[in-house]
Amino acid sequence: MIPRQKAEEILEAIWNADEAGEFTLDAVRKHCPEEISDGNLEQLEANGLVIRQGARILFTATGKEQAQGVIRRHRLTESLLTYVLGLPEEKADAIACDMEHTLPPEMERSICTLLGHPPFSPAGKPIPPGDDCLQKLSSFDSAIVNLCDLIPGEEGRIAYIRPKNHARLHRLTAFGIVPGVTVKLHQTYPAFCIKFEETELAIDPDVAEDIFVSKIGSLE
Repeated sequence: MIPRQKAEEILEAIWNADEAGEFTLDAVRKHCPEEISDGNLEQLEANGLVIRQGARILFTATGKEQAQGVIRRHRLTESLLTYVLGLPEEKADAIACDMEHTLPPEMERSICTLLGHPPFSPAGKPIPPGDDCLQKLSSFDSAIVNLCDLIPGEEGRIAYIRPKNHARLHRLTAFGIVPGVTVKLHQTYPAFCIKFEETELAIDPDVAEDIFVSKIGSLE
């Protein structure tokens, strides 16, 4: 019997190879940190998770669903560690490789909600949506407001960023606009002017719409 963690590593490798447009065993092995034996593949096939067609390895519906769960847990964890805890992407990825096998469903949902159901990981890879992403935001979000809802003089702690594209997320991150940072709104026209730490930054209204904060109050 193939250990669950190894099976998940192989399924994850197949998913990553598939994203790269590669379907051969050699390609899958390049994406897997563990050795893949013929016996491993035979067990995955016997368990109804993959189908081998010559040199190609393809998911069954069940295998794809399981792989999607592993990928989702990995990339959500990676996002949390990078954006909230400020870990370097390489270290966050290494930790996520372990947590993807043990992250409980309720914690997975909480992380996703905290980050605003992010569409991409820090590496720019798509995060498969969960059921919670397709439903209304949870009660946690009722305490969160859009940056556009603040009035000048009010402060908010960034809860999550929901960018319209990955490039915008990277630009905001480069400026230091990340979850956990406290910002103060100074003006809303002609651009949103915010101050955080020792930085003042002017952003367009459509960018401000991507930023969600928990309101703190005012220093004035």
